[in-house]
Amino acid sequence: MTALRILIATPLRTGRTKNGRNLGTALTRLGHEVFYFDYDDQPWSLRLTPRALRFGDWRGRQRAWVNARVLAEVARLRPTLFLCVKGLQFTPETLQGIAAGGTITAGYWIDDPLQHERSVALASHYQHYFTNDEASVPKYRALGFGHVHHLPSSADPEMFFPLPQARPVADVIFVGTRTDYRESILAQLTDLDLRVYGPGWKRSTLPQHLSFGPAFGAKTNWVYNHARVNLNIHGWFGQGSAMNLRCFEVPAAGAFLLTDWVAEIDTAYREGEHLACYRSVDELRDKLRFYLAQPEARARIAAAGREHFLAHHSYEARARELLARIGLGGQPPSAP
Repeated sequence: MTALRILIATPLRTGRTKNGRNLGTALTRLGHEVFYFDYDDQPWSLRLTPRALRFGDWRGRQRAWVNARVLAEVARLRPTLFLCVKGLQFTPETLQGIAAGGTITAGYWIDDPLQHERSVALASHYQHYFTNDEASVPKYRALGFGHVHHLPSSADPEMFFPLPQARPVADVIFVGTRTDYRESILAQLTDLDLRVYGPGWKRSTLPQHLSFGPAFGAKTNWVYNHARVNLNIHGWFGQGSAMNLRCFEVPAAGAFLLTDWVAEIDTAYREGEHLACYRSVDELRDKLRFYLAQPEARARIAAAGREHFLAHHSYEARARELLARIGLGGQPPSAP
């Protein structure tokens, strides 16, 4: 494969999405030359001025500054591919200018299905477009966007990996931001040995002793490795088909995952072999009762899930598929 020059526009600040950085690392491992552009960056005049003291349309000035800078960076680097992960900052004129210079433009929207309308406003301005949600692809194409493809999320195996000496601190652990829907499910499990990690739970109606605050970075991997059962509750409210990050992070960590079923699981994993699924609260309680009594089954599924993740769902696999869809690599991989 010929080495490519790739410019990835993505947030570089801690606490923002890591997808762009992780894809960039994978593309580097595949032998490509990768550069980054932080579209959250600000001119010094804004950095040094508190928001309360900024005057006029400072957001518009920042956006104009970012667009001018990215055009200058593309002119300097002359990349084969410009890949923007999620960003809303670039104008149609900027994206058209990048393409006019011979650089291929691609966008990757990672917030479908819940923020689909925001994405639609961007999709037509890229030559290639990717969404994390397979069920959203027909919606784009119904609007005439034939250049949209499905690209699932992934996880970084250098951040999520087994901790062989870990011992469980709770039977059931949930990691995720509080929503009303998630709280309605967890409220029915308070009789269990349960821990909840994530933003917002201190303000929930759950007993306060169940909430252990947010878990980010290395702490998230620690939490996954110290649960007998990692519980996942998607936040799509019945919309879309996408797997959230827990469907990749927990298997990468070599831990056992019990998740609510979404359609993409059927083509990404084998239920009961790589992870376990539930489709109702009654089934959830039945599965919890079964797997908490079956440590050997949990260990077998966790090990198989990690092996399957590394073989089929790594960021290297995602990077190869992205390039193939664009026409810069081999054939897109078939479903595992």
